[in-house]
Amino acid sequence: MAACTIAEHTVTEHQHGPSCGHESVVHDGHTDYIHDGHRHHEHGDHYDEH
Repeated sequence: MAACTIAEHTVTEHQHGPSCGHESVVHDGHTDYIHDGHRHHEHGDHYDEH
């Protein structure tokens, strides 16, 4: 699955983490969070969708 660099939201708008309310998925050595039907991975000041 290819990563998309379009950010749906920034880190300052919503910080994903253990108590953010979104399901977490371990993927390629990091944790993604399921948000609006796809995975978000933190990348600097935004989230990559994949």
